[in-house]
Amino acid sequence: MPEDISAEELIFTIRKVGLHLTTQLELCFKEKEISGIQAYFLVYILRHHPKGTFLTELCHEIGVSKPTLSVLIKKLKQKGYLSLEENPEDIRKKKVIPTAKLLEEGENFLQQADQMESDICSVLNPQEKTQLQSLAQKVLEQMVKLEQKETDRRYFKGEKSVATA
Repeated sequence: MPEDISAEELIFTIRKVGLHLTTQLELCFKEKEISGIQAYFLVYILRHHPKGTFLTELCHEIGVSKPTLSVLIKKLKQKGYLSLEENPEDIRKKKVIPTAKLLEEGENFLQQADQMESDICSVLNPQEKTQLQSLAQKVLEQMVKLEQKETDRRYFKGEKSVATA
């Protein structure tokens, strides 16, 4: 009979996987002088939005707050990888667009990310990959529910969130 793993052990392992992924990204892209998170965000843009997309859409897709994403984009803008374009109809809507520099270096970014992903996942067979994806999605959905429950609780009790205070 398999040993029962505690929730703490499981969550700690998930966290360690995330930290090691960031380290792997930083090793892959160290010559670019960008962080692992920045590199993978650029890879995401290249894969999913090579012609650009709006900041709000990116927030929903990758699951981070607008302020967090704005800081990330600002740093990548300073390094010449991204630009922002205002919508003439609504100046609050900002379109994130890859620059010529990113498009020129894009194939290298994508190759390095593909190789890193392949190396990391090489220990899993297709069935294990599917199972891991399903389980990770299940945990993620539960976390979103818990966050929504907390947000609803604050709203009904009149509490302000730390981010808005």
